[in-house]
Amino acid sequence: MVVIVLLLMLIIAFFGCIVRKDFRHSLIFAFPIIIIIRMYVWLFTLYPVQWGLKKLPFVEQACIREISASDYSNINYRHLKYDGVIEFITDKELDGCQNILRGSYKRNLSYNDFITNDSLAILISYDVVFVKEMNDKFFYKALFISNQPNDNILCDSIYCKIFMIRMFAPIYKTNEFAIPTISNGK
Repeated sequence: MVVIVLLLMLIIAFFGCIVRKDFRHSLIFAFPIIIIIRMYVWLFTLYPVQWGLKKLPFVEQACIREISASDYSNINYRHLKYDGVIEFITDKELDGCQNILRGSYKRNLSYNDFITNDSLAILISYDVVFVKEMNDKFFYKALFISNQPNDNILCDSIYCKIFMIRMFAPIYKTNEFAIPTISNGK
């Protein structure tokens, strides 16, 4: 709110200088306006990603496995019981935001699709944890809760995305990666 008021004051002062034909002082007000607009575009819109200025993490390898006792060591998780672990490698670090992994039997779903229709999510993880760095790659694990809406749905793969959520910023997402489902004889 303060930034918006500051921006409006600068714009009013800028136009006041232009009306008075005081171009030297109008340049003094133009630079902060340009800087504030650039900061807004960089921090609060998806334009830097669309223009290729900001690179999002790319998930290269992923696998799903059963949960073990070592998965609970040294990390505080939000839930007490999980159904499995997804391990994956990214080319960039998932930096300082809330990372949520969502998986579905359908492809190309957005975060809004998952929010508006809970039955689309087969698995959900709010606990995406950095494990280690190896050869300029970043190894993560996500303990997930299975949320199978319908047992009759048979699918060959679960299509997952990691959504990076930050306050007052757009929701970024990684590429969609497919994890083959393990048939357990049902």
